[in-house]
Amino acid sequence: MGRTLCAGWVRFRSVPDCAELRGVNQLMETILAPFFVYPRGWRGRLGGRLMESAHADQERWAIQRPEVAPGARVLAVGYGTGQGLVMAAEAVAPGGQVIGVEPSTVMQQTAAKRCAAQITAGIVVLREGCAEHTGCPDQSIDVAISVNNVMLWDPDAGFAEMYRVLCPGGCLVITAHRRVLRGSPEAIVADAQAAGFRDARVVTGRRGPAKIVARRAA
Repeated sequence: MGRTLCAGWVRFRSVPDCAELRGVNQLMETILAPFFVYPRGWRGRLGGRLMESAHADQERWAIQRPEVAPGARVLAVGYGTGQGLVMAAEAVAPGGQVIGVEPSTVMQQTAAKRCAAQITAGIVVLREGCAEHTGCPDQSIDVAISVNNVMLWDPDAGFAEMYRVLCPGGCLVITAHRRVLRGSPEAIVADAQAAGFRDARVVTGRRGPAKIVARRAA
């Protein structure tokens, strides 16, 4: 998918290059973007509720990674309604912190209400941002998590930013429904490796959501 999460637009590259299907592609972009790609208005709120239900198991899988532990600094990319932020905040306490970056104003507002107690306590920090522009200092993050938004990244810029902000030995955890990926899960592994990640691998079989883990060298 062509543009970045910051741009809030998606282009389905898998559609064959013919005029009729390009027209269908553009129509789908117009219809779906305010629900799921860059949620806004009532469509965004509805899309957020739908995504929350569909993504719950993936959020839990990502947060249950052993790297998400007390004292860890976690970056949540495209956190949506914030259900994963709450899980992560519980996992990193005491002493840890969860930083969330999200370009959608609707999702920012929804997550801020949901995480009000954690924000007040300083465990959760929310920022406007995206995979390509997190605002985090170099080597400041132990674990970066992406749930169902890697297909919206600019691959070069997004993986370079993840590599920049992760500390040596830091872990990048990605999960996404296979049907929405630009290509195969192995292509995501290749993008991570091109950015400098080592030990990048798919950790699931051919069924169910794709789950990828990559690590910055210690």
